[in-house]
Amino acid sequence: MKKYFLLMLLSTGFFSVKISAQQLPDYTGYPSMFFQLNPAYTGTRGDLDARLVYRKQWVGFEDAPVTQFAGIHSRLWKGRLGIGTTMFKDVTGPTNRTDLGFTAAYHLHFPDVEFSAGFGADFMKYTIDGSKMTTHWTGDPAVDNTITDSERKTNARAGILLYNDRFHFGLGVLSMVNNKSEFYLNDTTKKSIVSYVPHYFFTCGYNFHGNPEYVWENNLMAEYVTGLPIMINYNLRVHYREKFMGGVSWRLKDAIALQAGYILLDHFQFIYSYDIGISPLRKGHSGSHEVMIGYRMNFGDHHGGYKNFDEFQKQKFHLF
Repeated sequence: MKKYFLLMLLSTGFFSVKISAQQLPDYTGYPSMFFQLNPAYTGTRGDLDARLVYRKQWVGFEDAPVTQFAGIHSRLWKGRLGIGTTMFKDVTGPTNRTDLGFTAAYHLHFPDVEFSAGFGADFMKYTIDGSKMTTHWTGDPAVDNTITDSERKTNARAGILLYNDRFHFGLGVLSMVNNKSEFYLNDTTKKSIVSYVPHYFFTCGYNFHGNPEYVWENNLMAEYVTGLPIMINYNLRVHYREKFMGGVSWRLKDAIALQAGYILLDHFQFIYSYDIGISPLRKGHSGSHEVMIGYRMNFGDHHGGYKNFDEFQKQKFHLF
């Protein structure tokens, strides 16, 4: 029971007690999928970019979070419009959340930078499976192990971004609407409420590539969820000949992660990340694993905006 409630407190904000907690999953490989954190990043590569992610968190911790993500985005209309879609499924013990999102961004070209503003809509299904709950007291009146209940909600996201081939600064807001899901409405004893709160993501990065064979990719992300301390995440990745990648990241008071990646046939990228816990929870698990597969297709230089678009397409702040 302690494990279940610890996970619920960390991930949802559950039962009739109002709890403020992070409600969206984290990804160690977030520099390769900024468009999930901020819709203004939609279409920033100028070509087709697709991502598949599988993340298993806190291995050894019973019913710890497991997240699956799929996303794709591209750019249309002579480089002015980015469009994309994302989907993730996050399972934590008896709770199951599935989100489908659609994003769009408008890009303005300037001599050395681009500015974009993005918006998006999210459609969510949140499920509580009573059969996966265990209680210390048999027949606990607050839990019905025979009922599975679901709620569907819609929400919105928005963001802005300033970037070029060397740096990027962005601010995104997810779960903008303060709505809530209510479960077991016919039984006031078991009634449960999950309130959704905004998540703010500030992202920035700078990349140094004095040696043409190496690119040092630096990224910093600050996440703020209403009622919680700011979470800081720094990510450093070194790319060699735009083929091999190795890196390390640090999540404040939570984990240190190691990363390795490889680009195959110029279109496919594989990244593996391993998180080493540094929080008090580390005593109960053996780390977290994350696997990412990326696919990229180059449409050429017809997207507009820069005279030397081939060089801009390399997107040093994203690389692949």
